[in-house]
Amino acid sequence: MVHRLVTCAVVLSTAFGVLQATKSGNVWRKLHRPLQLPQLAPGDACPVSAVDSRIDWAAINAFGGSGIGRGPAYPVTGPYSELTVRPDPQYGGPWLSTKLFWYVRPQYRGPVLIRGRQLDGTHMLGFNGSALPRRELHIHSRDTVGWRGQPPGARGVPSSIRALVPGCYGVQIDGTRFSRVVVFRVTAG
Repeated sequence: MVHRLVTCAVVLSTAFGVLQATKSGNVWRKLHRPLQLPQLAPGDACPVSAVDSRIDWAAINAFGGSGIGRGPAYPVTGPYSELTVRPDPQYGGPWLSTKLFWYVRPQYRGPVLIRGRQLDGTHMLGFNGSALPRRELHIHSRDTVGWRGQPPGARGVPSSIRALVPGCYGVQIDGTRFSRVVVFRVTAG
């Protein structure tokens, strides 16, 4: 009888784990809306996103300064909507990289999916990873680091941004109740 109870408990525990994994996977599948990133002709001006002036970025003290776009999730690029990339010191190879902080306002508590690419060319934009970057960044509902000035309930996640060439890049930021496109320049430093 004890053996049957233990077997039953193991089966239920395994089933619960599979259900949780499936549920988690469904979250990311639901956020995978079609990419709505514009394509630019070579030489076109990069239509960079502006800093969201509704937020007191100095009070928030987010790593990198101020966030661009309409939120509620922002890449914190500073006032010029520009990231300077350098040869990847960790993995080498052809990828250029820099650190980027993602700020999520306290009003939004759900998951965030971030994907991107070059707008004035054909290259992908990568996130974290190892020798090869990942094609997307997931910010889970509870992901955050703490920092001085962090508003209660706000989240912040550091990542690596990885590109093969400088240019104009866009990201699509998808949450359960929003989808935003944010554009910034990537320059070599």
